[in-house]
Amino acid sequence: MNRIKRLLTTALAVGALTLAATISASACTTLYVGGNLTEEGTPFVARTEDYGADMNKLWMISEAGKWKEGDTYTSCSAYGALEWTFTHDSYRFTNFTNDVYYDTCPECGEKVTTADPEDFHYSYTEFGTNEKGVSVSATETISGNESVLAVDPMVKTGEKGGGIEETDIPTIILAEADSARDGVELLCQIYDTYGAYFASGLFICDQNETWYIENCTGTQYLAVKLNDDMLFIEPNISILGEIDLDDTDNVIASDRLVEVAKQAGTFVGDEAKNIIDYKASYATNSSGNARMPDGLKFLNPEKYGDVDSDYLNENNDVFTISNVKDGETVSLYTNIQADRVLDKNDVFNFYKLSSVGKESNQEIEIFQLFQDQPLETGTVGWVGVGNMSYNVFVPYYPLLLTDQYEGYQVSTPVVTKTSEKPDGFCTWTTRGGGQYVVYPENWRDSYYFTFEGLGGYIKYAEQITGQPISDADKQYVRDQLDDLQQQFNAEFAAMDPQDTTEVGMDMAQRAHEKGLEMIDYLLSKAPKMSFQDVASGSWYYQAVNYVYARGIMSGITQDTFAPNATLTRAMVAQMLYSLEGKPETGAPAFTDVADDAWYAKAAAWANEHGIINGVGNQSFAPDSPLTREQLALILKNYAALKGYTAPDQGIDLKSYADYASISSWALDGMDWAVNAGLISGKSAGTLAPTDHTTRAEVATIMMQFMEKL
Repeated sequence: MNRIKRLLTTALAVGALTLAATISASACTTLYVGGNLTEEGTPFVARTEDYGADMNKLWMISEAGKWKEGDTYTSCSAYGALEWTFTHDSYRFTNFTNDVYYDTCPECGEKVTTADPEDFHYSYTEFGTNEKGVSVSATETISGNESVLAVDPMVKTGEKGGGIEETDIPTIILAEADSARDGVELLCQIYDTYGAYFASGLFICDQNETWYIENCTGTQYLAVKLNDDMLFIEPNISILGEIDLDDTDNVIASDRLVEVAKQAGTFVGDEAKNIIDYKASYATNSSGNARMPDGLKFLNPEKYGDVDSDYLNENNDVFTISNVKDGETVSLYTNIQADRVLDKNDVFNFYKLSSVGKESNQEIEIFQLFQDQPLETGTVGWVGVGNMSYNVFVPYYPLLLTDQYEGYQVSTPVVTKTSEKPDGFCTWTTRGGGQYVVYPENWRDSYYFTFEGLGGYIKYAEQITGQPISDADKQYVRDQLDDLQQQFNAEFAAMDPQDTTEVGMDMAQRAHEKGLEMIDYLLSKAPKMSFQDVASGSWYYQAVNYVYARGIMSGITQDTFAPNATLTRAMVAQMLYSLEGKPETGAPAFTDVADDAWYAKAAAWANEHGIINGVGNQSFAPDSPLTREQLALILKNYAALKGYTAPDQGIDLKSYADYASISSWALDGMDWAVNAGLISGKSAGTLAPTDHTTRAEVATIMMQFMEKL
């Protein structure tokens, strides 16, 4: 079968919309559950795509014959520009792809068009099922070890361009393959002839067979046929352990798999028996950070409750796939054991774990495979789009699907980021030191941005509004989405499969509307700060919002915060007293603090706990302006009360030109505050210790202080 043609080298074109040409799916998470371990007796093949939260994702149908026999498909030039010539008219298939907004690829910046298939390439294509019932999960980015990569590097350069890139695998396999095994053999041929651009693991399955394949280097690979008694998690790591390569009914391997590992000096196994420990020989020794232990605990909290990444790094056999036990060849297995028979809701909820469901999710398709059904109903796809932490899965029969909900296909620009809070809805990113993420104008029309926005807002509401989402409101959102999920499960089970398009579009619309409803609900609960003298673009806006939402500081009137006004000793006492929940305290012991003064209890509390002392002669001086050195000492005292010890950054106060102007009683406080990162130079090389503090400055310092505390 001469399917392999040639690669075309093209120049790397980077346009204005290019985001990151070398980003790979480095936080994706796979789950496989064999049919004998599930309530419905069907395997579940699941994998979430984690690519980032900046661009829209579209769900498409590539119609049969989009490419004719002999047509050429050219992959994105950002990934080596593979040129593929089709061996027959392409099959019809579903797939996800990055939004090619204004016909411009966000990866390479090149203009693309659908008018001529030879001029078009998808952008980071994922998931899908073709008309023959073949499904591809797309890839998990994994890593080979340095020694074996030195012998068999990834194929990224050369006169013929790079090897096949993980984003092109779904398009080529789904367009060409008649069965799961046919798809695996085709991909292996491509690896043999032209190699791979990235290291990865992926599923290729149909209703009768599920294959999992890994490559950690440019030309070497190992594929295994999974069975119904297996359960495994794959979080961007190699999980193929000790494999007998002579088990040819269930194993397909590159011819030089053992030879290359031996050449690299990394081979682990029994060469005489043709057994290799693939992970030990080819991969890095990783257990996938928090996702593997979190997933194990989800599946069986009693058995894996004390398991962490360090333990798993030393005990890979807890999670690796093997067909060797006690030196004998057996059916493929892992040592992962669930404490229950799993159902679809378990699979859904796995992807809502905090280490798995997050803002970098773009989409997930869970393939549920029915061996005893006709081809058209042998595969069910459960689709989620956007952040999985708060989401629902919409079911459909991919082979019967004729159209899709418009929210999956609305095109949008990419997000923008700014340090100034925008007027409209936004989320947040920790990148760039922390920035607001501004969604496209038509974000509410996009299914992706709706659920990306819901999860992102819940996670970062504190940075956006100054107040975190309450546990009660988080639970309310979960309950609303779970109720909808159970409705979908029941409706899908009861429907005529021929109605999958109409029912699926209705479910997707209801899910989209529910996502927007939940966002609007949470926005209605956000603190309403309406100070006329605090502009949304001001440098202190977020800090004022933060302290206001927590009741740490209030306005001097209902509409005025007075950001530039000087803070007094009474004000800072009241701030900290409010922060403590205004506990009971005795009467003030100061002659200048009346028992009914608004700050009387705060002054008494602060003095009792050694946070703010008097100024002498039984005076508190409540109206005296607070200086920077006074604030430093007060915060140090309060931190001591809370048991917080600031890290020492090694900053020497004597390096500041005005060191001598720091009062002797304030030296310890200033040293602590500067090294805690709360007070920095007010101007070049100076600390200005005796300058008065403004309310905006204190709001900012308090926000930083509280985040450290």
